[in-house]
Parts: sequence; structure tokens; C-alpha cells
Amino acid sequence: MTDVTRGAGPEAERSAGRGPLVVGLSWALAAAALAGYTARSWAVSTDITRFMADPGDVKMAAISRDLADSELARTWILSVRGADEAESMAAARELRMRLSDVPGLFFMDGSSGGDEGEAIHALYFPRRFFFFVDDPGAALSEAGLRAAARALLVELSSPTAPLIKQIAGADPLLLYPRLLRRLMAAQTGSLRPVEDALVSEDGAAIVLLGTTASPFESAAMQPLAAAIEGAFMEVGAAHEGRLRLEQSAVARFALAAEASIRADVARISTISTLGLIALFSLFFRSLWLIALVAAPLAFGVLAGLAATLGIFGEIHGVTLAFGATLIGVAIDYSVHLLNHHMLAAETGGAEACARRLWPGLALGALTTVAGFIGLAWTSFPGLREMAVFASVGVLGALAATRWALPALLPRRPQPGRAAVAAAARLRRLVGWMHERRRALLVGPAAAALVMAIGLPRVVFVDDVQALASVDAELLAEDERVRALVSRMDTGRFVVAIGGDDEEALARNDAVFERLTAAQAAGSIEALRSLHTLVPSAATQQARWAALRADPSLPARINAAFVAEGFRSGALAPFVAALADDPPPPLRPGDLLEGSPLAGIVRASRVTLGDEVGIVTLVRGVTDPEALRGALAGLEGVYVFDQGATMAAAYRGFRRRTIELAGVGLCAVFLLVLGRYRRLRVAAAAFAPALVAAGTTVGILGIVGAPLHLLHVVALLLVMSMGVDYGVFLAESRADPRGLAATVLSLVIACASTVLAFGLLGMSSSPALQALGTTVGIGVLLSLVLAPLTLVLLVRGDGEAR
Repeated sequence: MTDVTRGAGPEAERSAGRGPLVVGLSWALAAAALAGYTARSWAVSTDITRFMADPGDVKMAAISRDLADSELARTWILSVRGADEAESMAAARELRMRLSDVPGLFFMDGSSGGDEGEAIHALYFPRRFFFFVDDPGAALSEAGLRAAARALLVELSSPTAPLIKQIAGADPLLLYPRLLRRLMAAQTGSLRPVEDALVSEDGAAIVLLGTTASPFESAAMQPLAAAIEGAFMEVGAAHEGRLRLEQSAVARFALAAEASIRADVARISTISTLGLIALFSLFFRSLWLIALVAAPLAFGVLAGLAATLGIFGEIHGVTLAFGATLIGVAIDYSVHLLNHHMLAAETGGAEACARRLWPGLALGALTTVAGFIGLAWTSFPGLREMAVFASVGVLGALAATRWALPALLPRRPQPGRAAVAAAARLRRLVGWMHERRRALLVGPAAAALVMAIGLPRVVFVDDVQALASVDAELLAEDERVRALVSRMDTGRFVVAIGGDDEEALARNDAVFERLTAAQAAGSIEALRSLHTLVPSAATQQARWAALRADPSLPARINAAFVAEGFRSGALAPFVAALADDPPPPLRPGDLLEGSPLAGIVRASRVTLGDEVGIVTLVRGVTDPEALRGALAGLEGVYVFDQGATMAAAYRGFRRRTIELAGVGLCAVFLLVLGRYRRLRVAAAAFAPALVAAGTTVGILGIVGAPLHLLHVVALLLVMSMGVDYGVFLAESRADPRGLAATVLSLVIACASTVLAFGLLGMSSSPALQALGTTVGIGVLLSLVLAPLTLVLLVRGDGEAR
């Protein structure tokens, strides 16, 4: 066998004088501590808002984030269908009974029991004059008052006469019954109240539920989903299988996304591990060596997990899957050390080999951290998670490679035949490349051609939905159910923002007035506003004052009603109430305290830091610009198109992320230049990564693949690994045998990365697909370009050409 040690002596029999057992136990204890902390703090999120911008950057992005956890998002709608409407209603009642005691669920449709009518009467009847919405000039004229008297006579002969008789003397203008109709419309939308149930136009019984927890808290949502399914199975069995249940809830999409990501992570981790074992078995022949190579990676992943959980309190599923791809970077260091120890060993053993390689290993890790650290300044919590995870994970793997691995490697390196043969072939390949430098120019020329063709074709998709996969059947079911309940436009609304509830409500009053005019003009088909339930205190007081402004009103209304057949003095309760001091104006807080209308208020009111937003939903917007024009000039009022707004925000944040990545690359190049102090050597270490990233983008452009934010993150990985490849080769440029070991290290590292990321490319998650495809292509190009660039720019003896 070829002697692969550099010199011989007693030092070759030891590993730097440190006891392997002590070192191994020390690092094992550190890993156990990190694992224990990770287990105690474990919390996984699938909340897509982690990839939305922070509220401090763009107000509309903040609104979108808050809406993602608002009452709207927490609504869970159940549609129950039986053989006929009666069976649907009966089944819905039974389902409500079974769900009434489920923790974390509450009813939003007024069907949870108790006397909601009394609660609404106590809130609104004493304040009925606050909801006098008619034109006082017309409504309080003699003709208007006589028309009101005739309307009251009609009501007194209707089926609701018993109820009307109770309030007629105190409310002859029928302000309260008209208000009740508006409240009912606001509560039920397009649904019909039938007895104690809500029924859609096609006969489905609707149950409106709310969840106390966020729809993205999977630990809370999973038992709720199971409880709903279990309750329906019991009800369905009693109806002999005639029932059909359909649901609409944001939580269902979040649970499906989490299940998909968990399955992807489990599948990818399992297959990647098996593939790596096969790959390392071919070259290292020993399960112990395979375990040693993986140990620094495992330590880095534990360190990254602990840091992420400690800083953010949870870890996103995408970041977790991203952690599996840390294999591509972190494993480079241990593979590089092991190959050099086996194929180009030092007299002082693995410790001496680690000392010789340390400058290159440290530089490679620092350039990776520099590339990722810029993400810590983005406005996306999810990307900041990735930055922390990657930076801490890489540094943890580097530390374990340098100070733990050498003491555990075998004292007498015994390279396998496959490794020796591969190194020999790679050494001959490098020699062949030196002899044919001009022919190597084909590589950069081909890369330049791909970039020239592909880069102009690149299309960025700045849409958060591009990061998530949606089950088509689940989406179709969700849309069917929502169409039964609300026909308002999805993702388009108007929001009035103020420093407190009163200011926001006052601005919302102005919005309601403008939108009502727009509806009359045909610019919109319909609107749903909180103004119906609770206008501003100033508006309420102004309406009461309008009724009291004319001191002759008591006499005139008595005369008008007497002329229509009522007895004189019958309206004394109305006159007395009008003369009394008004009650306090109705405020949102009054409706939130146990009111049947609390769900509507929570759905329409969002907290934006220190401000409050009141949301108005619209339907049938024929001209978005005309809608904006109708609301122009109103302070604190925004027309919000969720898709367009978030796309604009993401566009800006993507550009900012690219700028920060550019700053990171400048820092990387300065680190490399500071190490080698020669421009050509620094370029040989740095350029392959840059060209590989550009060529990868060019290929994606040629095949027509749209790019989004996570492609940018993936390109950072490409450049991090590409710089590692270039640095490792530059460090070995004057050592032919060491260069062969380095090239073999790069081949093994590249194979492991392509294996891991290639599997990510087959994930059902678009976010993971972007990471996998981009890094898989980019790292292959880096492997080809790194030795090619070194040969073109640096002589075989290490001198720059």
C-alpha cells in the first residue's frame, strides 16, 4: 500500500496528545445539552406570515399580517347538507350540541344558547336615536311624519305586531326594527335565518365557529379539526349516511401545509441519510468514519436549532427543512479534513492536518456566514430565522471539525481503494487541465452565453402564495363554502386607520358615506361596514341632536300620527325619551363584551401597533381606480388589494435582500483578498461562485421558471458553497498531492449536496422546490468551475499567471 503519511515518527501514533475519550465525552455532553434545550423549547410553525414583512416597514404589509391572525382568519365555517332543508337544519343543531363543549371553539352565529335578543335590545334600544340615519328635513317634515305613521300601522297589522306594539309608543319612527334588519344583514350576509339556524340559498345549514387560538397554532388546531370530524361522524351515523359536511377555515390549509412539510422533511432526511451512508461507505469504508464525518454536521444543526428557538421562540417548517440542506455546507469541513488526513496525512497526525487546513476551513466558514448575515437585516422574520440558523449552524460545525474531530480520527490513516483511485484520477485530470488551458476557456464562454440568453428572460414572482402549495380539492371546497356565506371580494377591502377607536370609526364614517355614493353610481355592487353596527361617537351624538334640534317636533309628530288614526298622547314615551339625557354612545368595546355581534366587530377591527384599523369589505368593484378616486383625500384611509399590495411590498423587500446579499458578497471578497493578498488568487477562489450563481439564474430563465424570494436565498447557498470550493482549492494550489485530496473532497461534498437538494427539488412545497433546484444546479456548476478557474488564473506552483 502507498504510504500516505508525511514523514514518520511517534507523533503519527498520537492525535495531538489529547485523549480521544475526554474530547469525545466533552463534545457529546455539549451536544446533549443543546439537544435537551432544543427538545424542551421545541415549537414548529407553518405560519406563512413569517415570510411577510415586519409592520414597521410598510403599513399595508402590517395590515395583511394582522388580518392573517384576525377574527376573519379564525373563522371556521361548516356547511351541513342532508336530504332536504329540514334534515340539514336538524343535523346542524345536533352538530352544534356536540361542539358546544369543545375547548377553543365558540359560536359566531348566535346559536350558542342564551337570549341574544335581550342582549341586543339592551345595547341598541336605549340608543335607537343614535341610529336615526334619514334626512331630518324630509323624515321630520309633516309628510315624512305622516308616512311614518302609516308605516307603523302596516307593521301593527303584520305577523310581528305583538313585538311592535311593545315599542310603538317609544319608537314610532321604527328606528329599532329597521336597525335590527341592518344588524341581521350584517350578521348573516347572504344567509337566511330560519328558526334557530342559518340556511344558505340552496338549503345547506351553516354553522359559524370561531377559534380562540391562531389558525397557525397547529397544536391547538389539530384537536379542533379532529373534534369537528368526530362530531360529524356521530351525527352522520344517526342520519344513516345522508349528510355531507364541507368546511372552510384557514386552519385547514395551515394543517395541510404542516403535514406536507413534515412528510417532506422526514422523506428527505431519510433518503438523504441513506444516500450519504452509501456515498461515504464507498470512499471511507468504515461506519465509524461515516459517523465521525456526520458528527460535526449534527452538532451544527443542534447549535442552529437551539439558537433559533432561543431567539425566536419557535422554528418555521421551511427553516427546519432548510436545516436539512445545511448538510451541503457543514459537511464540507469534515469531509475535507478526513480526506486530507487519509490521502495527504501529516507527521503530527490529524491534529497537525487540522492545523494546516484551519486557515482555509475558517475562511470558508466566515465567507458563508458573511453571505448569510445580511439576511438578518431583512424585514422578513422567516429569513432572519434562516440567517441565524445557517450562521450558527455553520460555525458550530466548523468548531466541531477543528477541535473535536481530529482527536477522534484514526491514528494510522488507511484510505480505501476507491478513495485512492479517485484521487489519482482527479490528479491526472487536473494535470490534463493544466496542459490544455486554452480549451478550458470553453467553460467560461458557455457560462457567459447561458447568462446572456437567460438573464434577460428572468421573471420574478413577488407573491407570498408562491411559497406555499395548496391542495386543489381543499381550495375548491373552501371556495364553495365561503360562496354560501359571503359574496364579498376576496383580498380587496378598504381600511380606515386612526390613533384610537374613535378616530378610526370617524374615518370609517366618511368611508361609508363615500362608498354608499359609489354604490349608487355603480362603481361597486355592495359593501359591508362596521358603520352599520357602531358609527363614531360623534356621529351618534349628531343624530340624536338632529332629532332634538326642532323643539316643535313633539307637537308635530303627535298631530301627524293623530291625523293617521292614532290617539293623542300615544307617543308620550317617545317624547319623554327624546327629552331625557342620552345614554353613552355605543363603542366597539360594548359589543366585544359578550355581545352576539362580537364576532363581526373582531372581524372588522384590527390592531396595528398603537393604531386601530376598521375594515370595510366590498363586492363587485368594476373599476379599482375609480374606487380609489372616490376615497381620495380621506386621511388615514387606504384601498387595499391584498395581492397587489403584498406583491409591491415583496418586490421592494426582494430588492433589498439582493442589495444586502451584494454587501455580503463584497465582504466575502474582501475576506478572500485579505487572505491571499493577490488579486488573481482571490479571483480564483471567489469568481467560480459568482459565475455559478449567474449561470444558474440564466438556466432558470431559459427554462421559463419564475423566481421568487427563496431563489435569492438559494443563490446565497450556492455562492457560499462555491466560495468554499474555491478557497479549498486555492489553499492547495502549491501542493499536488493535497490538491488531489481537495478535489476529491469537493466531489464528495458536491455529491452529498446534490443528493440532499435534488430531493428537495421533488418536494411538494414550492419554497423547498426553489431551494432544491437552484442549489442543485448551482453547486454542480461550482464544482466544474472552481478547478477550471484555478487552472486558468493560477500556475501549478501556486503563482498567479
